[in-house]
Amino acid sequence: MGVAATMERRDVLELDKLSKSFGSLLALDSLDLVVPVGSLTVILGPAGAGKTTSLRLIAGLETPTSGSIRIAGRDVTDLPTNKRDVAMIFDNLALYPNKTGFENIANPLRVAGVRDPDLSERVNRMAGLLQIGHILDREPRTMSGGERQRVAFGRAFVREPALFLLDEPLSSLDAMLRLELRAELKRLQRERGYSLVMATPDFTEALALADEVIFLCEGRVHQGAPPQVLYDKPADIRTARFVGTPEINICPADYEPGEGGRIRCAGAVLAAPPMFLKEFEDKATRFQAGIRPEDIIVRGPEAGNVVGKVIDLEPHGLKSTVVVEVGDRVLRVSLGANASVAPKMDDAVSVEIASERLHAFDYETGIRMF
Repeated sequence: MGVAATMERRDVLELDKLSKSFGSLLALDSLDLVVPVGSLTVILGPAGAGKTTSLRLIAGLETPTSGSIRIAGRDVTDLPTNKRDVAMIFDNLALYPNKTGFENIANPLRVAGVRDPDLSERVNRMAGLLQIGHILDREPRTMSGGERQRVAFGRAFVREPALFLLDEPLSSLDAMLRLELRAELKRLQRERGYSLVMATPDFTEALALADEVIFLCEGRVHQGAPPQVLYDKPADIRTARFVGTPEINICPADYEPGEGGRIRCAGAVLAAPPMFLKEFEDKATRFQAGIRPEDIIVRGPEAGNVVGKVIDLEPHGLKSTVVVEVGDRVLRVSLGANASVAPKMDDAVSVEIASERLHAFDYETGIRMF
């Protein structure tokens, strides 16, 4: 690899200890983030986590209390929005109601001084990519929700700035349309090499779209990782609970070094997997066990020695969620349509936990141990 290629900047966005306070409220606490060129990074978190604040700081709509922002290698911390080379798409779309689809998409080009024939060519090309050429002469009030969303995408993408910021852009759409536009967004991002930072409270959306997911809660980053890593190895209990449905089961557990290593959890006595033997060795340890619902098998009551009672059932088509009361614990189980048993309310069932799939969290702090 040549010197020029080695020195080429590959990061479109760098946030260094970015913080924002509103009076006594710390909305964002020392956010560090690096976004590579051509990637899609998702900031995931519940309401009030600091997602929108993060995007508004990057866009220049808010002033940081401390920290710095670099876009395409430039420090833009103190620059106004129009000097940052970013485009932002909001959930409310903010289309001009008295302008056609064509004029809505063309507006940022006109502001930038682009004129025909280049302007028309760029608008029509973008409309073709988004499959909305047939609505360019219509006003937003005559469009469906999906068509308005595509026009909003077109208005942002037609500029081709260094960075796109998307604040829950699909949250107001119905489920089927959300899936359709999610796929469309991913296709455009891949084909055009766009650099995107997107905020969403929907973990399924984050896992489906992102190259990297940043889980933010109460203004603080709990974990940044590729989607599968976030699911398979959550950094703490809060992350584990937020990512996944049904929600992960969290149970107090005890590791006992005798007899080759055993784990007592939710009324079960499990053989300790090799990782537990390696980490805990001969030291008795109390920890919080995380058990994903898909890592529990439900059988008939005669099949095991951990017997509980079905207290809730939630059918979801190919899968169902079965809630089983075992002693003083309640376990959520994901049951496939081809499962060997089909329990009913109040049935007695036995549960089998896949010990090799257990997550171990520190009993006091909730931080992942291994």
